Amino acid sequence: MFQSQIIEFEKYQNCKKHNQPIQFVVFNNNLKREEYLLCNICRQDFEGERVFELQMIVKMIEDNLKIKVENIERLIKVDLDLTQQLLEELRMIKQKLNSQLDELISNTVDWNKNLNVWAKNLQFQFLDELEIVKEQINTSKQNIFDSEQLINSITKLNNSHIIKNNTKLTTLKNLDMYVQCEQILQNLDFAHHIKSIDNQIKQLDSCYAISFNQSGSLMISASNQYIKVWDFVQGKMKEITTLDGHVKTIHFLLFSKKSNSFLSAGSDNTIRCWKEIYEKQWKSSQPYQKHTQSVDCLILNEPENQFVSGGSDCSIKIWQIDLIRNQLTHLYSLDRHKNQIISLSFNQLENKMVSCGLDNQIIIWQKYNQKEWQFEQIVTQTFLELKYRFQFINNDQLICVNGNQVSQDSISIFESNNGIYKENLNKQVQLIKNDKFCDLAFFPIFYHKEKNLIIIKHKQHVYLIKTTNEGQLKIITSIQFQSNEIYGALTNDGKYLVTWNKMFQKYDSYEIQIS
Repeated sequence: MFQSQIIEFEKYQNCKKHNQPIQFVVFNNNLKREEYLLCNICRQDFEGERVFELQMIVKMIEDNLKIKVENIERLIKVDLDLTQQLLEELRMIKQKLNSQLDELISNTVDWNKNLNVWAKNLQFQFLDELEIVKEQINTSKQNIFDSEQLINSITKLNNSHIIKNNTKLTTLKNLDMYVQCEQILQNLDFAHHIKSIDNQIKQLDSCYAISFNQSGSLMISASNQYIKVWDFVQGKMKEITTLDGHVKTIHFLLFSKKSNSFLSAGSDNTIRCWKEIYEKQWKSSQPYQKHTQSVDCLILNEPENQFVSGGSDCSIKIWQIDLIRNQLTHLYSLDRHKNQIISLSFNQLENKMVSCGLDNQIIIWQKYNQKEWQFEQIVTQTFLELKYRFQFINNDQLICVNGNQVSQDSISIFESNNGIYKENLNKQVQLIKNDKFCDLAFFPIFYHKEKNLIIIKHKQHVYLIKTTNEGQLKIITSIQFQSNEIYGALTNDGKYLVTWNKMFQKYDSYEIQIS
């Protein structure tokens, strides 16, 4: 935690005029700044003016400084964390390089010694040389040194050491830590492409759900069992009204992309549809209760004539929806899970759906010829741990986040191969390790296809991610929070992110300046 300090405050404890303790403050444009501070005697000269008690002004200064420090800390901490990561990576590279270079040097020293042994060991038998001279005289042939044997020996020695050195050099060449350093430097470049717009709006009641209308001009958010509606202009929020309908905490809100109607669901086991009957006035449908426990996630199809709900009763419900009539009709249920369902997602063709729950099951559902959803596959997982959020990013690739307290702390990628989804470990993305917290539900993954932008919350961080042409995920930057109880949503144009922080009981609005 950063600490602030007010300098020179001690200089202004007593009034310069009367040397009496300062007790009041007056803001008069005709005075110098140090003359704003008044003792009891000075106070008498400002009858009829607005005078404030010093204690109140000091408290306001402290409150302002607290907000300043929070903003400075949030901005600087991103860079501090990244530069610390870079420092640790560089130290690891140095350590690994030193070790590898020591081995290369040692091998080359041995190589050199072996050659020197041959160079210095020039001892020849006298009788052998005498025989050579005899042959030379008798045949009148010039003495020609037979180098073949020595060349073969040197070549054998050289090849042995070349192989050893090449092995070490290849290890250095393939050292992947430089890629991580490159990523950290890029993250530092992008770190301030997320601009804090507004962090002053407090809300004491829990907000587990936020959603935006298609244009991004309206935002809805949960406030325990109530729904707050906000005007949203360039990242600034202004409360319009509060809607009353649910009797227990709301877990999910979902705006239509064709109108200002929306769905709400929560721990009263009900789902409601809300229709805008006049400008910025909404009417609730009747409560629809087909779940026997809380409703925790919703997805709406593109034509907006069907939606799917998942709940703590282990059941997936398929619904028909009529936004014009403000009516819902339960069609049928899918019952394969054995514990609470916490995430649902369609692929782009909307002929496949993934569901995951606290039973650690990942289930793929298939729809053939626009008929009912059918069970297709239970996906095999390399790491069997809780996964609170799933998202298809195309028709054959889906991503999820591993979220146990002691966890892989990673994003897993599953890809379809001949219709069967399998985990691709080569594309797994490492997130910041954190064994202090587990991940939590109710902050879905947001994927903006046109901007190639993915927003993923994991424990204390919200990550901004892009996909490469090879289908890899690449972390652009992240926002760090002091708690894992963060809930939020992205505007449909991918420009603004709003979160609610349970620890500080307030909203934060960010502009994402990444194209």
